[in-house]
Amino acid sequence: MRYAIALALFFCLCVPSAFNQAASTQAQQSTAATGVQGDTSAIEAIEADLLKSEASTNIAFMERTLADDYVNLLPSAPGPGKKEIIEGMKPHAGQAPPYSVEMHDLHVYLLGDTAVAVFVKTYTGKENGNMANEDLTHVFARDHGIWKLKISRASGCQMN
Repeated sequence: MRYAIALALFFCLCVPSAFNQAASTQAQQSTAATGVQGDTSAIEAIEADLLKSEASTNIAFMERTLADDYVNLLPSAPGPGKKEIIEGMKPHAGQAPPYSVEMHDLHVYLLGDTAVAVFVKTYTGKENGNMANEDLTHVFARDHGIWKLKISRASGCQMN
């Protein structure tokens, strides 16, 4: 009888706390997964908006999104930084470029307060229909809760 009472006490005291720990762990994992999904969605949205800003020469969005210490790496040399990009866009603000641009195969990798987006951009000339593909890697850093594009790396432009 003593063993039955001891066994009953064991189940009453220990088993509920084990279930609570499991529920707590599941809640933490669920919250972390939601945070990761939210960050992934945020980066995907920024990439889509970067594409739109290129297609409409939206200077305000570029000013907000590019980090002040933005690094632009082109296939053969360093490219223009934030200041040069903004200055180059000003004469064409609000105008569409002579090409259309699409994004394909976007993958986002999260590393804490850093995110890496890799994708392919396809440019199509509006006048002649010529196409070119460019592989891109963007590195974002979260600065005071806001994602900023820190590094852009373009790999060879391939004509189709």
